[in-house]
Amino acid sequence: MEKSLRPLIGITGGMGSGKSIICRIFACLGIPIFEADKVAHQLINSDPTIQQKIMGIFGKESFNEHGNYNKDFIRGQVKSNPDLLSALNHIIHPAVRESLQQWALIPSSEPFKLYEAALLTNKNKPTYISQLIAVDCPVDERIERLQKRNHLTFEDNMKLLQNQPSQEQYNQGVDLIIKNGKNDRVWPQVEAIFKRLSIILITLLLFSQTSMGQIKAMTFNIRMDTKSDGINQWSNRKDHCAELVKYHQADIIGMQEAFIHQIKDFAERLPGFAWFGRGRDDGKEEGEFSPLFYNTKKFKVLEQKTFWLSDSCDKVGFGWDAACRRVVTWGHFQDLKTKKKFYVFNTHFDHLGKIARRESAKLVLAKIKEIAKNNPVILLGDFNAKPDDEPIQILVDPNNPDRLTNSESISKLGHYGPKNSFNAFKEERENSQIDYIFVKNGVSCEQHATHSETWSNRYPTDHFPVSATLRIP
Repeated sequence: MEKSLRPLIGITGGMGSGKSIICRIFACLGIPIFEADKVAHQLINSDPTIQQKIMGIFGKESFNEHGNYNKDFIRGQVKSNPDLLSALNHIIHPAVRESLQQWALIPSSEPFKLYEAALLTNKNKPTYISQLIAVDCPVDERIERLQKRNHLTFEDNMKLLQNQPSQEQYNQGVDLIIKNGKNDRVWPQVEAIFKRLSIILITLLLFSQTSMGQIKAMTFNIRMDTKSDGINQWSNRKDHCAELVKYHQADIIGMQEAFIHQIKDFAERLPGFAWFGRGRDDGKEEGEFSPLFYNTKKFKVLEQKTFWLSDSCDKVGFGWDAACRRVVTWGHFQDLKTKKKFYVFNTHFDHLGKIARRESAKLVLAKIKEIAKNNPVILLGDFNAKPDDEPIQILVDPNNPDRLTNSESISKLGHYGPKNSFNAFKEERENSQIDYIFVKNGVSCEQHATHSETWSNRYPTDHFPVSATLRIP
């Protein structure tokens, strides 16, 4: 298996439970082990800063004449004063955690790594621990083992155990338990857990590697809110529009025909999403928007702006023979996991102006080249033009080095759903493919779909949303 970061499995249990034996068996199976106690002792004997802090509390007797940690002296001190144990832990535990974090980042070819710590329970388990294993052993057997190791009395060892969680507390809420009493066969238990965790974690790893870097982009003309739509007006369908987006798990959505109150309705129904854009009629909140919604858990926005489809694209205005002002909203995004950066543009070409649609296509190509340069690009929109119409042909012109690619044409799994994307709230209209997702500069397409769902024989909007699962290079 290729080396990479691996999930961290915790293993815990009280003193004398036999964690070390269990860890050695896992080590025989090739699993890297981080033993917190051993690392703590190494740090105490090698880190001058830690040594100075310990001597500041316990005095110079904390270390012998050879500079080695005086474990017996420290044990005697903390035995008589529990507050000193807390102070000692406050010095050592942060350093151990830092070492653990550095160790966890070392790539490994094994399916997981093991972190052994005596005071780890389900209640205090750090978030970076994927699963937790508890080692279970009867108390009398644990004390017997401890007496052979430290030569303390039964009573003294019992006091030591009383400073730790009980066996019930160790076992409560953990994912797996290994029985390690005198009559328990340990190796088969460890081997079974090794196989189980390997299968689960390798499967999850392969799935995450497959999905990592993928973006589910969607273009969605939600239809402006107007009373003339009667039963299809916004108040009767806003929930269904949001449900559709959530069901298909879109990461980035380019909307068209959205008034500010419709955007706010969507924002309320899409927790974890943010949006940006400007009203086309005043550059603020008047008129329709072409907003971009995005999943804030997956992406952050590095920059975002709006320009108008006109000769004076930096200010509010009409373009050419357009019936309406038209805008392009764009954002520079970064994937929070892969750290890859890409640009998304979203627009809505004019429905009447033939010249406006042609010139808008030219302007969009020029602005994408100017803004995104050679970086990955996604263009979403309602272009009010069919595949063979001039605006689309301009965008995908094979003779133009600045051309875009229709993501549908390169989808590895082909296309799902109807080709047409306009329905007028009635039925799929023939020869009405006008909503597209274009890509550029290495963006590939895994799958492409037009979503034609209805509820009670009614559509959520007068366009079918189009989605594409894309991969950023």
